[in-house]
Amino acid sequence: MEEKKKEDRRSTRTRQALHLALLELVKEKGYEGVTVEEITARANLGRTTFYLHYQDKEELLLENLEQHLTALVDGINNRSLILWFHESQDYLVKSIFATVKENSDIFSLIIREQSNKVYDRFRGIMARVATKMITESPRAEIQTSQLPIPVDYIIDYFSGAMWASIVWWARADFVQSADAMTERFRSLFFSGVLRALGVEEPADMVKSITA
Repeated sequence: MEEKKKEDRRSTRTRQALHLALLELVKEKGYEGVTVEEITARANLGRTTFYLHYQDKEELLLENLEQHLTALVDGINNRSLILWFHESQDYLVKSIFATVKENSDIFSLIIREQSNKVYDRFRGIMARVATKMITESPRAEIQTSQLPIPVDYIIDYFSGAMWASIVWWARADFVQSADAMTERFRSLFFSGVLRALGVEEPADMVKSITA
């Protein structure tokens, strides 16, 4: 047990060192110009150590976001999909905005370059979180199969809208709070999705699916 704790602490220190190195380098030369070799050199670690923890610098960059969203889904994945959507939409969206806000310094620099690799990884996180939410709930799998719009399209649409919001937020120097961004996104995105699905309220969707 003690050995496991030591290993966990060592892993945490390694991850923290790599995150700090990435932040420093992005501030110095921009995101696209930073290499894994430079990150490990700055952190005084070997490349092998980096690849034991991460596939690439995009995974390192967005690690905290994915961890937060996965934990959120783990905490409420026993609810039906529609109730999850209705009751938890703010938690999901706010968790994304709050994580970006916490890392606003590095996101500000990344947004300037509009990295396709970062967006592709962001979209992948959204897909994995949504897939986890659906596949771990038999009720959700049934409900998504009955939706009039393919769920993978909705996920991609959500990812694109969220990323566009983050880009706008960064260009506005993150002046707005995470709560304010959550409210704006909720009012624009979720109402539009419900209209596209042909319902006014999530409760109406529940009736149509369970009828």
